[in-house]
Amino acid sequence: VIGSVRLPNPVCTASGTAGHGDELARHLDPSALGAMVVKSLHAEPWPGNPAPRVHATPAGMINSVGLQGPGVAAWLEHDLPPLLATGARVVASIWGRTVDEFARAADLLAGAPSGVVAVEVNASCPNLEDRRNLFAHSAAATGEVVD
Repeated sequence: VIGSVRLPNPVCTASGTAGHGDELARHLDPSALGAMVVKSLHAEPWPGNPAPRVHATPAGMINSVGLQGPGVAAWLEHDLPPLLATGARVVASIWGRTVDEFARAADLLAGAPSGVVAVEVNASCPNLEDRRNLFAHSAAATGEVVD
């Protein structure tokens, strides 16, 4: 249970690891998970960072994809339906650079189908209204987004 959301089990994908749609369905049964947390979505389409985005190191990998995504409206129309068809419960992760951008993304999700069981706030984004400090570094800024 997360707030008022009841999931059949606690196993959820981490945002960004499962893409925006049903990409993992050929490898696992999404309905067997508690929920699929999709890659964070902005209110508008976002191109992400230019290549190269990934760099291998002896200790692992460094990535800077830059939150590439289709935007909430396109996701609702194109990517979400095939994911819901798998029986997955979906958590829509949203991001923004300002409180208003988060609000616009959340507003666009207000009419989402019931298979979207929750919205996650990606508070690791730079806050352009506060000298690019991360929202997550300020309880007040994160609180503004969540309110």
